[in-house]
Amino acid sequence: AGPRGHSTDGDVGWTEGFFAGLQPPPHDGGRGLQNVRGLGVRVDGLALHYYTDFRQTGEDGARFDEKGWYAVLHKGVHIEKVITDHWAIMARYDPEHRARFVIDEWGNWYRGGTELGPDYILSQTITLRDALHAAMTFDVFNRHADKIEMANVAQTINCLHSLFAATGDRYTRTPAYYTFEMYRPHMGARLVPARISFPEMTVPLLEGSGRLPGLSGSASVRDRVLTVTLTNPSLQDRVVTRIRLSGGARLREGRAAVLTHPDMHATNTFEKPGEVALAALAIQISGDTATVTIPKQAVVAVSLQIA
Repeated sequence: AGPRGHSTDGDVGWTEGFFAGLQPPPHDGGRGLQNVRGLGVRVDGLALHYYTDFRQTGEDGARFDEKGWYAVLHKGVHIEKVITDHWAIMARYDPEHRARFVIDEWGNWYRGGTELGPDYILSQTITLRDALHAAMTFDVFNRHADKIEMANVAQTINCLHSLFAATGDRYTRTPAYYTFEMYRPHMGARLVPARISFPEMTVPLLEGSGRLPGLSGSASVRDRVLTVTLTNPSLQDRVVTRIRLSGGARLREGRAAVLTHPDMHATNTFEKPGEVALAALAIQISGDTATVTIPKQAVVAVSLQIA
């Protein structure tokens, strides 16, 4: 494991020390960082971890209020600063950026209390909040695709930010699973720069208040299909969103899907496995613009065919 970005100082000293330790001896003629430059053992990736860690608070996966909702999302998007801070350190030793991030552990980690049972000590209830957290995290990963070689959730079943829950012959997909499904079209596509003109929110946290993107998003294109993913973290307000292409391109058709629920605590259980699931969302196409209305506390995936 590499640096723990969720530590108090972001563990920047770990990355500094690691790359400083790869410096070649003074008599090498100033050839630079030998291991990353391919003169020794090549370093392809740095395993950066970032957990939205609430184990030392009263926050658990199932019981939370408005402050708890926003606190988790607020701490989650801090991963963007962790990425840029560590990338800047790496640049001093590896200016060509031969080494990139492998973000192989991330997600929400709550205090105990919602485990499936004594055999699953790291299982926790996964709710709509975790689905939105995953979406906003994916938007960060997408926006920094030049820096990230690989990113994956470390635990898939019955462990922390899981996609699935299972005991015996019982099984269900968690709300977070559907975020992965919605973002799948981005894989293998080309990043499209997206300028989001929407004000930040001032939100209550467990202690004090903070700023949170009022609308999170990212976009990619493949085979003239533009995928736009958007998250509205507000518990109060919907967002009417207009997606406009630049450069004179026009849209031929589009479709949209939404993941949301009236209850911010909503989860999928063995008894109600489809409580939180994808649904179609209305979309209007006119020339170079697509318009969708994003409900409160929702993730939306839009697929647009470019003419």
